Amino acid sequence: MELGNHIALYLIWLAAVGAVLFGLELASTRKSLARFVSADVLPKVVRGYSRRRKILKHALVTAALVMLILAWAMPRVGKGMRVVKREGADVVIALDLSASMLTPDVKPSRIEVAKRAVETLSSRLSGDRLALVGFADDAFIYCPLTLDESALAMFVNYLSPDVVADQGTNLGRAIDESLKALRISGGKGKAIVIITDGEDHGQQVEEAVKLARSEGVRIYSLGVGTEAGEPIPVRDVRGNVAGYKRDREDQVVVSKLDVGLLRELARATGGESLVLGPAQREITKLAGNIHDIEKGVLEQRSFEQYVELFQVPLALSLLLLLGEGLVGERRRNG
Repeated sequence: MELGNHIALYLIWLAAVGAVLFGLELASTRKSLARFVSADVLPKVVRGYSRRRKILKHALVTAALVMLILAWAMPRVGKGMRVVKREGADVVIALDLSASMLTPDVKPSRIEVAKRAVETLSSRLSGDRLALVGFADDAFIYCPLTLDESALAMFVNYLSPDVVADQGTNLGRAIDESLKALRISGGKGKAIVIITDGEDHGQQVEEAVKLARSEGVRIYSLGVGTEAGEPIPVRDVRGNVAGYKRDREDQVVVSKLDVGLLRELARATGGESLVLGPAQREITKLAGNIHDIEKGVLEQRSFEQYVELFQVPLALSLLLLLGEGLVGERRRNG
């Protein structure tokens, strides 16, 4: 047997101090009475006085206090080890941070809609392990695989196209970096969710998709934007629109959602491609698809099981207090 709360035993001294104080009180009372009445005459003068009953009542209270302290100390006996496993999927969310995500064809802009989608998706995937990759022409792991939703949310709030030096959209680099984040995991179910407008300017996407398929990683895509598209705004230091992005021929660049490319990415790896709507119902569908993939053990902990015995001293404490209440301070006259 062992105790779950050893500190409680230090309170035993309260019972000892109480017993000492009670003994001093009895001695003081007896000494005071002895000045006026002898011990033989005392029972006749103070009718019904019972020193033994008074000692018994205090002994019962002291014993009840000791039992209460023992109950608080949580006595228990070991029952064996219990293994608790937490199962789920490992999911990397790759967020497009290219300048085209500033396009306001969905309000207030593609990047703001995408960031809200990340937050909603992470809440729907509670219990799975999530990582965050931000990408434009290059890609970076901003948050490694974690079960902490608040940590992921902190990085999502921080990210924007302003934090990326090299602009462009390289979906191949996004997939490669996402696979790198997944390789540290020994889990079975793995997926990549790419949230982007689909405008790819890189040359690595086909090789990256083949690599993802060979490693058993499914790619899901959430398209943000419209197929009609709009010009990409360029803002001044105050945040006001100062003009629109232009190409080398000085023509205004109209950014459009590339649905075809996103469908190819998903189809090649057994995933699914969805276009994010105003109500974000697609996120619910996406989360459901991810829940259906094979789960792996994300976390495993061992706990020793115990049978708690605090009820025994607690019950004895209550019985002792009940007995103390039944014992009168005065003896019966016979």
